[in-house]
Amino acid sequence: ELAQRRLMECECLAAMYGPTAGDAGDRSSFEVVNPDVERELRAAVDAWEASGDSVAAALSVRAVSAPLRVSLTLAVPSASGGEDEPGEPGEPGPDRIPGRGTVTLGASLPTNYPAAEAPALELSATHLSRDAIARVLRELRSLASERTARAAQDGFECLSELAQAAADLSAAAAADDEARRRAAESNPGANGDWDGGDEGRAHAVVRIDHMNDGKGYTKTLRRWSRELAVDARVFYACESSGEVRKGSEGSIEGPPSGPLGRVEGVYAVLGGDGDDVRSFLTRLRTEFVDVDAKGARCKERKSTVMCLRRAGVVKPGEERVPEFDGFECEGYVGADGLEDALARFNLLHVGAGAQRFQPAG
Repeated sequence: ELAQRRLMECECLAAMYGPTAGDAGDRSSFEVVNPDVERELRAAVDAWEASGDSVAAALSVRAVSAPLRVSLTLAVPSASGGEDEPGEPGEPGPDRIPGRGTVTLGASLPTNYPAAEAPALELSATHLSRDAIARVLRELRSLASERTARAAQDGFECLSELAQAAADLSAAAAADDEARRRAAESNPGANGDWDGGDEGRAHAVVRIDHMNDGKGYTKTLRRWSRELAVDARVFYACESSGEVRKGSEGSIEGPPSGPLGRVEGVYAVLGGDGDDVRSFLTRLRTEFVDVDAKGARCKERKSTVMCLRRAGVVKPGEERVPEFDGFECEGYVGADGLEDALARFNLLHVGAGAQRFQPAG
């Protein structure tokens, strides 16, 4: 039965990403790397279906010489143009253009997949840095384990989910790389880019256009802060000073809710180990954090990483970011309020060009 499930999953992936998949097939592809093993498994499954002899079928499957190996190549999505969700496979759109190259996910499916063993995964990419590939692969392996070895008794087929996660995680990693390159180009040597690792404490500033469910969104950010040991300060726009909440008062429930719980003009200041801060930013782009206009869960598609750098690295004339810990939310009123909030952290200068925070006046 497990062999049958593996073969059916491969058939589904071939239909989604193979040469007959329409537009998705232009830059995406799926193949079974060892078709001889596929033929052996199919023969065993066919014999089982014809005879009903599960014992003989199990012996035939165990006699197969090697695990079934597959390879899936995907286009890395670009910025989605504000859509809450990426396009489905086969649908053209702004999030499927070639600027970020491709990623190739290799999977070896052991005999007990998906019931008790996770697939062995490998990843390569045309445009991502080595560190980015390692981070994406680590997240994919964790997801594969959750869906199989640590899941229910029979496990779950997870290759389709891994394919979507690989695309989303790679897009987030590419956006991170691009933001760091832009910052380095605008201020050579001033942004403290890492050259070969993420060791040491780091700071980041990310702008979030809006939160439809302010309480739920910030509750998720607070959980990530705790899980990753990343300190955070979240600033959000208020219409009047009476709505402003600071410190621990706001850290528990997040911003006050309007008619739909929507808040806008959100800035998050992050501090922690460099790898943990990057993981926080990756989660922001790849996990469900908000709801769309119809109330359906959605991922963050309008955030901008305005800076990501080693702690203590500042532009000439600027002060270091002061130490802070824990998770707190704080409201601000107007551009002056935001200017004051970011100035307390010596972060008025973050970003470059049109993405830079523009103080009042």
